[in-house]
Amino acid sequence: MCVLRLFAICCFIVFSVVFSYSQNVSPTESQSEKEKKQKELEKLVLEMVDQAVGEAATLKLSQNRAIIYTLAGDLYWKFDEKRARELFRNAGNELIILNNENEKEKKENDDPYAMIFEFTGARNEILPIIAKNDADLALELLVQTRSAKLTEAVAKASQPNAKQNQGMFNFDPEDYRVRQEISLEQRFATLAAEQNPEKAIKLIKESMAKGLSENLFPLLQKVYQKDEKKAASLADDIIEQIVDTDLMKKAMDLDVTIRFLQYANSPDKPKTAGKKVFSFSDSQLKEIANKLFNTFMQPTTSLDMMMKLSSVMGNLEKIIPEKTSLLKQKQTEAMKNLPPELRRIQQQEKLWNPNSTPEEIIADLPKLNEFEKASAYQSLINKISQIDDEARARKLIGEIPDEKTRTNATEAYESAKISRAADEGKLDDAKKMIGNLSKKKTQIQKLVALAMQFHKKGGEKDLETAANLMKDAKALANEYPEDEDELNDLMEIVKGYALINPNEAFRIFDPIVDQINDFVQASAILSKYNKRNRNFKKGELLMTTNAYSWDGLLLFRYINQIQLLGKADLNRMNVFSDKFQRSDARTIVKLFVAQGFLKDEKKEKDASNDQSNEGFVISF
Repeated sequence: MCVLRLFAICCFIVFSVVFSYSQNVSPTESQSEKEKKQKELEKLVLEMVDQAVGEAATLKLSQNRAIIYTLAGDLYWKFDEKRARELFRNAGNELIILNNENEKEKKENDDPYAMIFEFTGARNEILPIIAKNDADLALELLVQTRSAKLTEAVAKASQPNAKQNQGMFNFDPEDYRVRQEISLEQRFATLAAEQNPEKAIKLIKESMAKGLSENLFPLLQKVYQKDEKKAASLADDIIEQIVDTDLMKKAMDLDVTIRFLQYANSPDKPKTAGKKVFSFSDSQLKEIANKLFNTFMQPTTSLDMMMKLSSVMGNLEKIIPEKTSLLKQKQTEAMKNLPPELRRIQQQEKLWNPNSTPEEIIADLPKLNEFEKASAYQSLINKISQIDDEARARKLIGEIPDEKTRTNATEAYESAKISRAADEGKLDDAKKMIGNLSKKKTQIQKLVALAMQFHKKGGEKDLETAANLMKDAKALANEYPEDEDELNDLMEIVKGYALINPNEAFRIFDPIVDQINDFVQASAILSKYNKRNRNFKKGELLMTTNAYSWDGLLLFRYINQIQLLGKADLNRMNVFSDKFQRSDARTIVKLFVAQGFLKDEKKEKDASNDQSNEGFVISF
């Protein structure tokens, strides 16, 4: 009996040791396998990138070659910074070639607004991507890749008495382009501040001589987080420049000055968790307010100036209440002398002013014509959807006289309410509320978004709920779409399944590739007969680094889904990318697939939060 007992104890000890050993070793082996698989996939990523770079030489357009080199450099940065910089410099060389081509085209077809389209073109997509990786190189290329005309305009803007003609009723494309160039320069200096605040301050002071830009505030925030005294000193320099500038001549600087004041007094000013937040001192704000007061009190009946005054009046009342009665008197007198059509424009501005309440807009509805009412209704829908107080929101919706607008406002409010519940983690509540939506498109979007949130929670019941929500969404969509709306609905299903059930996502997406091929080729043919078409040039697809801004071509509209599929199964999506028939489409898709696989959602979300917390965009 003792022998048996001893044998049992020995077996137990051996079993315990083996079990313990297996528990410790298995995860190591599993981790090793994961690392090996990750390296193999990263090798495939670089092969895809190299393939795209090789095909860039066959492209006709210097713009497209520049974009391919930039995206490739961005992807290479994680693995080989030297190679990435080579690709970025290649992109810069292509931009110089593009400038020469553009100059030649302008001589043949003189367009006074061409400089505006230059800003929305390749250069101003490419340089920020380079700056994200190497701000110093981006600043170097910013200067090197300026066209001769832009270089001259920037130099002219640096002169002390240079006048800016920017304004709603006095628009100057050259002034607009210079403003954007200065903004880019200061934005890159902001990125440089993270590594070298001293150098960034020097750069920003040099840039300020050309004018002010909204990017000064995020720069102050960056510097403040590293050195409060240096940030305060830089803020003093900015205030001094504002005070010394003739804002009547410098309309762009006036806009930025107004935004400084608006941001400082905004009740919705974001807070950065765990970070020090820069704010102008009370005395600095008073200096800005007094400068604006003196500017607006100068003799002028300009509607543009009066509208800017309206946008900042509430802020001035908080800081210099003793002076605003004079401004209101001037504003009233100026508006009396305006012709009716200009007063109408002011009314339109009021509709979209962030300080206007839904109650005020509803009260003004009887005074508006049909065109103005359409704009007012859209503004109402946007404002009501942001209201947390359900009783107030329902009351406002009930007061809208137009039945269709009431329906749209209800749908928008319910949709926003679902998003708020989901953001607060109340996923079950959000699920119940989806049934209150009346539009199939919105139902599908919300079901898919909710399914993805349940899936990310990771529990067994959560995964089951996510799968059921996707089934509900899929049941609402037509798997054989007959028009654009139905295709959009189906691609929303693909987006959800790319995370929740990749096999199903690929199955649905497979036939859609053929439809995208047909659409792109048909669009290319039609572009030959439309000189204003900006999707193709010389028969080649005009590429972009920012696919989400392109709503014209299906290829770019669904890049998000394509990237999610690449994240789910890179090998399979690489094979799918070869199904795109045109070489230009195939090349850019491969890069977007690689981009999707390497995308770090957490880092992107954090970067997005940082941007929203540091920057400010307040409409007039």
